[in-house]
Amino acid sequence: MLGTQAKTLLRCYSTEASPAIRSTLLLQRKPIITADQPAFQKSFYRYQKELWKRLMWTFPKWFWFRPGTVSELRFRELNKRPFYNNPNVEFVGGRPDVQHNRDRRHKQVVKLPQTYDDKSKEVDELSRRIVPNSRTTQADKNNDLMSLERKLARTLYLLVSQDGKKWNFPSFAINGSPLHQAAEEGLYSIAGKQLNYFNVSKKPCHVHNSPNEKSFFIKSYLLSGQFDVKDSGLKHLWLTKEEVGQHLDKDYYQEVEHLLNEI
Repeated sequence: MLGTQAKTLLRCYSTEASPAIRSTLLLQRKPIITADQPAFQKSFYRYQKELWKRLMWTFPKWFWFRPGTVSELRFRELNKRPFYNNPNVEFVGGRPDVQHNRDRRHKQVVKLPQTYDDKSKEVDELSRRIVPNSRTTQADKNNDLMSLERKLARTLYLLVSQDGKKWNFPSFAINGSPLHQAAEEGLYSIAGKQLNYFNVSKKPCHVHNSPNEKSFFIKSYLLSGQFDVKDSGLKHLWLTKEEVGQHLDKDYYQEVEHLLNEI
């Protein structure tokens, strides 16, 4: 017969506490303007533009300025005739290719005679010259990392810190709530409800495991609104992908790098 100890089944339970579940918010502001063009791309488009100008149809002077009129005389004073290909003359820059009073080696620049005084005419909002705004904002000039108006052509990510030394993505305890709801409540607790955002999915896009907790990443986009941090002791930054790598731990950044956009 088996002894009493052999018949007794002992159940062993682990006394180690389970890791805490947290919802980490990967909040990003998408680019507002088009991406910056590399130097090669700028050169390519500039070459195509200049080539198009050289191949365009010659300006029909005879249609707009009738020969023998005062307007035609003013036009000829502003637009000098090109040098013709004289075989007895040596041209250092290459022999001209003149067709219809135009050197086809270069783009045609037409100067039109002024028929009225620009200063005496009032320019309304519809007729005014359109001048594009600068791609560099005041926040870029001041290097204000807390402003959402910096790096308009790049995606910015929100990092927070309590002491200004150790930075991380906003992370919140779930307290029995779903992951996406905990991230939403945590965002409102940081910046209030005067903002418009949406979650890409209710499901996490990444899981970070540490000895004491599991962090589930919820990706969100900030669309508009006022981002005002309520807690004066909480510091925040809006950073690009490269800047995020400079503020996070090296191993931690390598783990989440694939979640960040290059642009």
